[in-house]
Amino acid sequence: MARGCATAGLLALALVAGAASAAPATPSPAAPSLPGPPDPGQRPFGPDSVQGVVRSHEPDLKACYEARLAEGKDVQGEMVLTFVIGVDGLPDRPRLRKSTLRDKDVEACVLRAVQRWIFPRPPRPQPVELPLKFDEIGRRAR
Repeated sequence: MARGCATAGLLALALVAGAASAAPATPSPAAPSLPGPPDPGQRPFGPDSVQGVVRSHEPDLKACYEARLAEGKDVQGEMVLTFVIGVDGLPDRPRLRKSTLRDKDVEACVLRAVQRWIFPRPPRPQPVELPLKFDEIGRRAR
């Protein structure tokens, strides 16, 4: 039975549907090679880029959860975090708004992880509410 972490998405940031520009099927022979992924602080700020940062850090959240599972703890539930993304792209005042985990170690680990994240820089401080769900995954339906 596999266990893991799944982020439920961002509630405070609505997804904006926009027209996506189609990329050419094959690159031009004269096109320069692209560098690695951009620094999160250099990307444009928006719901998709914020969710991208959250998704890129799912392994950190999973590590918090799985460390407790490795200790034999049966930890499952949901957390809702709130924080403000400052104009420097750093999370300010991450707080636990609510939790059904009943495990202070996982909650503290997740808050410490979020404090290390770097988001795209918003034009003004941006409040975020982030629901997270921690549970067993990969279980077969009976």
